[in-house]
Amino acid sequence: MAEQATRLGVAYDAALRLQLVAEELFVNTITHGHQGESEHKVGLTLVRQDEVLTLRYDDDAPLFDITQSEQKAASPAAIGGLGIDLIRGMSKAVRFRRQGLRNVTEIDF
Repeated sequence: MAEQATRLGVAYDAALRLQLVAEELFVNTITHGHQGESEHKVGLTLVRQDEVLTLRYDDDAPLFDITQSEQKAASPAAIGGLGIDLIRGMSKAVRFRRQGLRNVTEIDF
């Protein structure tokens, strides 16, 4: 993902942030959406239009709208659980739609 972003003219550090977001989405799909089962396909598409880079991520997990998930307070005692907040913090905009049996999340950087 980072290599594709740099080919689109994205700075290397921004491309690494993009890759981190894609990895977080994938881990959440497998861990929470499919309860650890990894025999499912996800789709990743990266598009640059003018100055906006958009990551389109889709999966066949049960319905989950990332835009409706509540923000969590960071706790030094808790491990994990802040991935969605990380995604929101690293993006300009996040959109969600259900298309057939797939979750489609679009994230602008």
